Amino acid sequence: MRRMTASTITAVSALALLLPCAAFAKPAPGAPRRADVLFVGGHIYTATGWHSTMAVRGGRIVAIGKRVKARQVIDLKGRTVLPGLYDMHIHPVLQANGGEGGCRIPQDAGPQKLLELVAACVKAAKPGEWIGGGQWQASLLAGTPITAATLDAVSPDNPVMLFDVSGHSVWANSRALALAGIGPDTPNPEGGIIERDAAGKPTGVLRETAGRMLTAKIPPQALDKTERFLAGHLTMLAGLGIVGYVEAMAYRDDLMVYAALADKGLLKHRVQACIAFSESGKPNPEFDRTLADRRKFARATFNTDCVKVFADGVPTESHTGAMLADYQAGQPNAPAKGLLLFDPAAMAANVTQWDKQGVTVMFHAAGDRAVRAALDAVAAARKANGMGGPIHQVGHSTFVDPADMPRFKALNTAVEFSPYLWDPQPINDDITAAVGNPRMDRVWPIREGFAAGALVIAGSDWAVVPSPNPWIGIETAVTRRNPGGSTRSFGLNEAITLPQAITMFTIAAAQRMGMGDKAGSLEIGKLADFIVLDRDPFAIPVTQIHQTRVQETWIGGQQVFKLPKD
Repeated sequence: MRRMTASTITAVSALALLLPCAAFAKPAPGAPRRADVLFVGGHIYTATGWHSTMAVRGGRIVAIGKRVKARQVIDLKGRTVLPGLYDMHIHPVLQANGGEGGCRIPQDAGPQKLLELVAACVKAAKPGEWIGGGQWQASLLAGTPITAATLDAVSPDNPVMLFDVSGHSVWANSRALALAGIGPDTPNPEGGIIERDAAGKPTGVLRETAGRMLTAKIPPQALDKTERFLAGHLTMLAGLGIVGYVEAMAYRDDLMVYAALADKGLLKHRVQACIAFSESGKPNPEFDRTLADRRKFARATFNTDCVKVFADGVPTESHTGAMLADYQAGQPNAPAKGLLLFDPAAMAANVTQWDKQGVTVMFHAAGDRAVRAALDAVAAARKANGMGGPIHQVGHSTFVDPADMPRFKALNTAVEFSPYLWDPQPINDDITAAVGNPRMDRVWPIREGFAAGALVIAGSDWAVVPSPNPWIGIETAVTRRNPGGSTRSFGLNEAITLPQAITMFTIAAAQRMGMGDKAGSLEIGKLADFIVLDRDPFAIPVTQIHQTRVQETWIGGQQVFKLPKD
């Protein structure tokens, strides 16, 4: 197949997104009818059932189930082809920026291992240099105080700041607290908690917006370094079969990095970046400027019409997820029902304004009270602007009150779940201890979402989880157990079918991104975004799906990944 230049790819991609599907389904008079590539001998999962052939021309699918003339013929040799997958809540640019990855702590690390790793990071650092990283897990540190003094023992001079597994809590040593100006008289910031001991002294644990008091002190990474790391993440995601995703929290510099990669022809994925809104609710000139300038960074496959809003924290031992009922056990530093991080009336006005501008709003909402508040804000926008605006997204939806589930369909709003977290992990032990039964019986109620006719989508939230592998998410959405099977489960009654799981990762995701007529399924006229697998997920035990390997990934008719031969 003739190799296209980066500029040609960009031009074709832009044309593909602008022109209607019919323009590709029926060529203009005199145009060549020969396909670029004809795939034969496959097991191809299409919108009209399984087929053995598929033809691609100009980045689009032009024939399914029949042979046509083509410049190149590729024999799939019986391999399975599925539409490309989407991750609708992921943080690759955060990870590229260093994020929790600086001083890397495995999620299953106990206290001894954690302190050994921090000590090694201190030894490798320059005197006085900031050490950032993560991820610590409260339930695994029983018996070890999560305090500044514990970190002081291995890092008395270097400031240390470690994110927990959720990314919503920070553990700092005394040097870091001092540099951030945090002391006994420091008030809690709006939307945040500085945890304190009985005497009122900060313990070293900062929740939600309080953590920003530390992150603001860390010198930013050079953009070219972030660009290089992000390019590597794109390659990794393509190897997992991901053709598009939602960058769940982006700042101005992050938009610049994405635009630079696109201009170099390195951004093949279909990406929507959600600009981070102030969690404190206070005026934020930088956010306003970035939102106003967002179209300057948009490219053919890079959409910047999205805002990220935090409705609450997380329903772990922090008790910062906003719940309708009290947490099971008390937390002296947090309200009984958690934290709602915005004023409902102000957020309703914001969402109404953004919706009118065609900007999608992506909420982080883990607790059922936060989910309700997010839906209330969307309802205000729909009432003011009508139903023609973008499909908004309520992310995580760890707990959803049954009365709110029908509202997703009624408000044309996507409900996003995190099936990677269904794999029983330490964070689930924290959630169970904080919330308890019977609420845990309905944790991540995806079956109810499908039953209510909602647009149901999935996101990994990587790097909160160790891997963004979608095949883990697909399997555990069906089994609600560990990959490969386990005796433990979480919300077993909310398990779904494999076709529903595939839908969640493909056509539903494309619909949420406003591309349902162009992508998300293999149909004539749609973009040729597909993956070639080493097995048929429908023909194997569901407990083996996590072992699926992607052999090829194609985006817009261009092969962007090929699994190296062993």
